[in-house]
Amino acid sequence: MATIVSILPEKVDYELWQGDTWEPGTITASISGTVINFTGYTAKMEIRNAISNGVILTLENGTGITLSTLGVITIVMTAVQTSALIGDYKYDLQITDTSSKKRTYTYGTIGVTADTTDN
Repeated sequence: MATIVSILPEKVDYELWQGDTWEPGTITASISGTVINFTGYTAKMEIRNAISNGVILTLENGTGITLSTLGVITIVMTAVQTSALIGDYKYDLQITDTSSKKRTYTYGTIGVTADTTDN
């Protein structure tokens, strides 16, 4: 879980296991103590290979990312999506407001560990 209160992106690194459903918690965004109402906003998170920079997976509104009126961003990857991942990746989470202004909220790395139990 992260709380974003700055206009600068916050670095948040994640670890997950291949083939598991990934629900890292929520991110709450506010400006000067007031949560952001994300009505009409869009979100996009690209997960890229840390070495080649190729896009491996894209999450957006309705396909892995949910934005709420209370400033809450929820991210989920299905077990099918994570089963295609192994190794180290980088990502950022970008939100576009209703006037088409884009802002990166979080960025960092995602490390995916091979699962010992067959999924």
